Amino acid sequence: MKVNPYVKQVKQTLPRILAMFDVDQTNKSYGLGDRYYWAWGLIDFSNGTYQGATHGLARLWKCGLWPYKTSKEKFIQRIDAIFEGSGRLTRKNGSLEESFPNEGSFCVTALVAFDLVCTLELLKKEIDTETFERWQHIVRPMVSYLIVNNETHAIISNHLATAAAALVRWHRLTQEPDVEIRARQLIEDILKHQSSEGWFKEYEGADPGYQSLCTYYLSDIHIIRTDWNLLEPLRKSIQFLWHFAHPDGSFGGLYGSRCTRFYYPAGLEALAFDIPEAASLAHFMAQSITQNSVVTLNTMDDSNLIPMFNNYCCAAALWNNTQDEKKLLTLPALSSVSKQKQYKSAGLFIDSGHHHYTIIATNRGGVIYHFVEGKLVLRDAGVVVRDSRGRLGSTQGYNQDVCPVIEENSISIHAPIFSMPKRLPHPTQFIVLRLLCISLFRFSWTREWVKRLLVSLLITGTKPWPVFNRREIYLGQTLSIKDKLDLTSGYKVIKTLHEFVPIHMASQGYWQIHDEEEPRI
Repeated sequence: MKVNPYVKQVKQTLPRILAMFDVDQTNKSYGLGDRYYWAWGLIDFSNGTYQGATHGLARLWKCGLWPYKTSKEKFIQRIDAIFEGSGRLTRKNGSLEESFPNEGSFCVTALVAFDLVCTLELLKKEIDTETFERWQHIVRPMVSYLIVNNETHAIISNHLATAAAALVRWHRLTQEPDVEIRARQLIEDILKHQSSEGWFKEYEGADPGYQSLCTYYLSDIHIIRTDWNLLEPLRKSIQFLWHFAHPDGSFGGLYGSRCTRFYYPAGLEALAFDIPEAASLAHFMAQSITQNSVVTLNTMDDSNLIPMFNNYCCAAALWNNTQDEKKLLTLPALSSVSKQKQYKSAGLFIDSGHHHYTIIATNRGGVIYHFVEGKLVLRDAGVVVRDSRGRLGSTQGYNQDVCPVIEENSISIHAPIFSMPKRLPHPTQFIVLRLLCISLFRFSWTREWVKRLLVSLLITGTKPWPVFNRREIYLGQTLSIKDKLDLTSGYKVIKTLHEFVPIHMASQGYWQIHDEEEPRI
């Protein structure tokens, strides 16, 4: 591949990014990027995530990929406005928000801190000392927040890695010892929850989509702090990850703990010279990006746009067209060798043959992705049941206690039906939430307790019903399924749905080209 695969989408998206920011210096919202707040006035707070766009913009500027005839003065003025806007958004405790006022978002504070510190480093020689110190002063409260606060509602490895990367970058800039200590603590927490199978924990288990993002932040740390010995954990991560690039170019899916199917390329590009599997996966997925075979930058909604934009900008800067394609390893999905591989703790089973590649989520009731001759011919999300009150349940609830019976040519999974905690917001709930935002949410313990409650209600709090399903999966190119439900009174099976998500997860469901095709055996 001789053409940089990331540049086209970056340049297509750049006008949208630039249009997000308020450039009217007479406005109090000057430098803010959340148009729902400053332009439309539809929400009462500004999502801080957009402020991180400085990183991608600075990366394009420094590596010669900026496509416009913008003067240096105008470019720096734009970046300066975003920094100033970030400072105005920062709460007294140093935090930023994504979902509601006084949220104290560990994730978004880490994201923006990382991106602003990267911008500081990239543009240090382009700005005067006064501007550099002023920008540094804006970031410092965010760093302070990350040092003394934790994300308590779940183990979300990519969030922890973002914070650690921000702190490592800040330490390189300032040499503040407490920053290094905290970064090391976060890394130890991530590695403590890394499975021996290589995956990093995202809520309840492994999620390839978010693991590609986590890998990016950890690779950034590894490049700066080789003495922290992250290469082997990263190698194990990628040796797990590359099994979930599919023959048709798609990546991840309903079998992941967060049901995501996007791919963040920069971490793999960064590690391509150190880890052979990273080079092979990066090369394969770069082709997928050019063909829209995977969820890409140009399909992102506003809330996830900036992190992926920055990632694509970094990948574009890292991309190397001197790679000898003949030396690349063959991805598992493209190998013609018949092989089976079980990731027991992740609840994932892979069966591959000369003509087929199959991924089965045993911890999710037997979710199946089945490819034949490189094409998806079956995507089965499981069984859906309705109870007498109209509520829905499915076999897809995450269940680590499942003990699948795996034989040479078949898998048997006996699992209960789990409730599907999906709901839409109601005006009354927003009224209650806003009252909490201006009162009890000013106390971190109350705020964090509510976050844990919301995660339980919407993501992890699935409950088993007194209904069971035995799924028999007969493996091979002509894969087949038999479901045998043990239904009690008041429960009814809904017609087979080939694709559904059982939980609330904002980052799932982005479009890719294969959505226009109907998989069928």
